[in-house]
Amino acid sequence: MQGQIPFGVADYFWEEALQRQELITSLLATFRAWGYGDVMPPAFEYAASLTAQASASLQAEMYRFLDRDGSTLALRPEFTTPIARLAGTRLHDWPMPQRFCYGGSVFRYVDPQAGRQREFWQAGVELIGAPSPDADAEVLALTAEAMKVAGLTDYRIVLGQIRYFGGLLAALELTPDQADSLRWAIERKSEPALADFLRDTPLRTGQRQAVEALPGLSGGDIQRVIDQAERHCLNTEMHRALVNLRGVVDALAGYGVLESVVLDLTEIRSLGYYTGISFEALAPESGFSIGSGGRYDDLVGHFGPAQPAVGVALGVERLLLARQRQSGQIASLQPTPPHALVISHQNPAALAQVQRWRAAGYRLQMEVNGRGLADVLASAERTGIAQVLIWEDEGFSAFRRQSDGSFESTSGEIFFDE
Repeated sequence: MQGQIPFGVADYFWEEALQRQELITSLLATFRAWGYGDVMPPAFEYAASLTAQASASLQAEMYRFLDRDGSTLALRPEFTTPIARLAGTRLHDWPMPQRFCYGGSVFRYVDPQAGRQREFWQAGVELIGAPSPDADAEVLALTAEAMKVAGLTDYRIVLGQIRYFGGLLAALELTPDQADSLRWAIERKSEPALADFLRDTPLRTGQRQAVEALPGLSGGDIQRVIDQAERHCLNTEMHRALVNLRGVVDALAGYGVLESVVLDLTEIRSLGYYTGISFEALAPESGFSIGSGGRYDDLVGHFGPAQPAVGVALGVERLLLARQRQSGQIASLQPTPPHALVISHQNPAALAQVQRWRAAGYRLQMEVNGRGLADVLASAERTGIAQVLIWEDEGFSAFRRQSDGSFESTSGEIFFDE
């Protein structure tokens, strides 16, 4: 086992590592531009905190272990619960709303698949202390902005409202087994399973019509979907869910992102704590969710004073994979070369010039093994460095990489590829 790594984790280096770091940096810069402040919760904490309102499936995927004092700890499987704990225990007396952004790794015991190992990276935001449709719309619009920043040219945000389905369940007055059967059929969008439920469950005419209408409550014509859903409202809860959606849609129109939003009232999957809108970010031909989010008004109150909240988490690896599929560009397994390799002979004037170039944004690598020019040129040829500079007398001489890979003197002319 020495020198090996566990199943489900991976080493990232050179271009792969650079792409991940650059994407997280770009996403965080975008989140900050919208007024979100950075947060860095611990990588592990008490398991009892991390399992607060988590679904059974998420709890089953958590990595747990014992501390030396006997306490059960767990690696964070997502960021929302730790941030809710922070807001509820330490920041509850600060003005609301509060906005947080993050980027880091999370851990789940799952079968590795495309774009997700057992350790994977997420970047996202949480907006705490705002119950309005405007807050929901802000997170949705920021999700769309993040997809663009990540380099995706084709994506969709599938928007649902859990309260509509929850209201329907309440109106149907089902047994727990019947409710599980209906939920199973809707989550998997299984028409045969829905037909079995309708055959085996006694319902009044209006109830049956509301259930039968569910598969049609989706599409890009959002107004049509809402109008159709409204005809099957059986109680105030279902009506309130649609009022919320109308407010969200009106706000999204102002952001100019409605063309990327699809409404789907059968979108009821959750981590266990969503209480209002829920959504997934998808890219065609990817075959997986790139990110997900929603409203979780009950989670912060588990740790302190109750606060409404909404957020989103984006999978960094899945964003990169979707971008590669759309652009056709695959990450190189080579180190990103510096703009130049420099032989300074430790001359103070040469070092000062190198520092000025670095301050201007150029990446310069120093020769530190005392190799001669021929050996340095051979190393630069192998690693893809475009220029070698050598200090001679009172200035630098430059050697430029040619199309055949060899280097030729440029008579002192120095220029850097952007």
